[in-house]
Amino acid sequence: LLQLGDFRLRINDSTYTVTVPPLERGISSLIEVSSSDKLRILDDLKSKIASLHAIFNVDEFKVERERILIEKLEEVEQELKPLEELKSKIDAECEKHSERVMWSFFVAMGLQTGIFARLTWWEYSWDIMEPVTYFATYATVIATYGYYLYTRQEFEYSTMRNRCYTKYFYKVAEKYKFNVERYNELLDLTDGIRKDLSRLRDPLYQHLPATHLAWALKDASSSRLKSQSEMSPDPAVQSSADDHQKS
Repeated sequence: LLQLGDFRLRINDSTYTVTVPPLERGISSLIEVSSSDKLRILDDLKSKIASLHAIFNVDEFKVERERILIEKLEEVEQELKPLEELKSKIDAECEKHSERVMWSFFVAMGLQTGIFARLTWWEYSWDIMEPVTYFATYATVIATYGYYLYTRQEFEYSTMRNRCYTKYFYKVAEKYKFNVERYNELLDLTDGIRKDLSRLRDPLYQHLPATHLAWALKDASSSRLKSQSEMSPDPAVQSSADDHQKS
């Protein structure tokens, strides 16, 4: 094209006139330039081609891709909204239940202390009650060790409360026919779409070719799904228990 002189370039529905700068000895003078000038000219040419490609391809791809992701996000959030409302109701019941259980343990320990005090200072004496309190304490140690063998978790008040919360959550979810698996899938899907939108708007991805950008988004999505499959099966339930624990 450079040897033929000026020419017209048509891209999509637009036509552009390309004017070749005049040379004293024609196109052959470009061949005789130094190596550094050749590299500079080649770099400039590559830069201009990349800019044209970004203008006529990447922007259109990004706009279309962003539109699809936003529409999909709206659909997922619309399906997720009633589940969120039902889950809030279940969370409230589970919160009350776990609080009742923890306060029941507190009352039981208080009653035990009161009974031991009554037997020690009013009914019997410390000489009689000392072995009783010893075995009561040792029985508590055995119970905590049994808790670890059964749950494979350390006996801590926070972990015990979370376990009580989670077990009751599934019971109430079955009562209200709350689909925990579908809820977690929608949460993961929402998080993935938002990450794809953020990645699509990232300045680092602005000048990638459309094919490379599509491949990057697809690769990131597959990596995210793989990491989520290695996580706990019900992260949403665990997150709810942690939130109530912090509050």
